[in-house]
Amino acid sequence: MKKLVTLLLVAGLVFTFAGCKKKEEKPQLPPGHPGMESGMPPAGMPKVERTIVVPKEVKAKWKAVKLVIDDKPAKTSKEYTVNVGGDLAVPNANITVKVLTFLPHFMMGDKEITSASDKPTMPAAQIDVVENGKSVWKGWLFSLQPEMHPFSHEKIGIKLVGGVSK
Repeated sequence: MKKLVTLLLVAGLVFTFAGCKKKEEKPQLPPGHPGMESGMPPAGMPKVERTIVVPKEVKAKWKAVKLVIDDKPAKTSKEYTVNVGGDLAVPNANITVKVLTFLPHFMMGDKEITSASDKPTMPAAQIDVVENGKSVWKGWLFSLQPEMHPFSHEKIGIKLVGGVSK
């Protein structure tokens, strides 16, 4: 009888654990995680619309950004200063780079993207790249982490050097 009870218990445990698979979940990145800084979620995660809030002290202190534009065919690079809200017509290409926002201390929350201070702790610029009159890329460039969500194009490369104070 003990053998039968033991056999039934073992069979029950095997059946219970064999049929009980844990649901596989995709990892969720917390707000402010470096993988979320472009405003673009990793594949498989829903896009969250966030409001961009530029604090008064940031507007008062920062007027422009410095960008390095790589001319890939010519294998040259040149640094440009572009006003926040302004644009740059890239030489030898039918491309315009618009600087939409500069945040010296980039911070992303659940509902907004802002600057935690006016100090250049994590400088980021939101840009819009327009080619032949059509927007081809809109995103964030980070001076301290240029490999994070970089702009990719066969003719040019764009890197954020940093902000220019007033």
